Amino acid sequence: MATWEFPESEPIEIFVSIASGSVAVSGEQIGATSVTAYSSKPGREDDALSPEELRVSFSAGRLEIVQPKNSGSVRGRDSLDVTVRTPPGARVTVRTASADVSCVGELATLEVQTASGDVTAASVSGGAAVNTANGDIWLETVGGAAAVRTASGDIRLRRAGGDVAATTASGDIQLGLLGGSAAAQTASGDIEIGSISAGEANVKTMSGDTSVGVARGAEVYLDLSSLTGDISSQLEETGGGEGVGLRVTCRSVSGDIQITRATATAGAQ
Repeated sequence: MATWEFPESEPIEIFVSIASGSVAVSGEQIGATSVTAYSSKPGREDDALSPEELRVSFSAGRLEIVQPKNSGSVRGRDSLDVTVRTPPGARVTVRTASADVSCVGELATLEVQTASGDVTAASVSGGAAVNTANGDIWLETVGGAAAVRTASGDIRLRRAGGDVAATTASGDIQLGLLGGSAAAQTASGDIEIGSISAGEANVKTMSGDTSVGVARGAEVYLDLSSLTGDISSQLEETGGGEGVGLRVTCRSVSGDIQITRATATAGAQ
């Protein structure tokens, strides 16, 4: 196991690049940034990590944690578990081939790209961009825009202040309280939007069901189509679509489409 500590009380930029393992970032009310890392390989948990196995540096408000691609080690690149504790408001970027990424506390921005792994985050005050080829994505609160994509996995976003783009090839999409437009698409899975009040909602499914909650008081224009599924709406549509604050477009091949008035607890599911 290896540890590093840097006396920085202001929000910093964090870049993490490892091959596999896990990455945990915690935004806390502390006066320094610390890094703990150890090998996930059985029997190596307490071993020190050489610079050829993991490089950690801090300069000008930027923390870099990089596992070299060509370490020359006879063991190859071990799976690593990396934990970062930092003051709130960090701008976090993670690159990994196969690792779970977990973030707690408050971050300013979040960008994650992994070929395989789940991604979770509690609070991002700005924008979030998450891309995983095989894994679930679960974000609690994103203050800005959110772009999330997984080839095989579920997407859940409880609350977003900006526009949302959510795509999965095989999985469900659950969006809660949205402050901007939404584009959601899945080939095999259900899509649910808890509450949307303005902009556009563009929803596409192949075989899954769609449910969209429209915020109370919002005037809406509906464009709904399902080849073999049922379509129902609790709303009175505003004719023409001109000047309407919200446009909802739903397309499905075999799924049902339901439009409802959003409940007061739509963002708390």
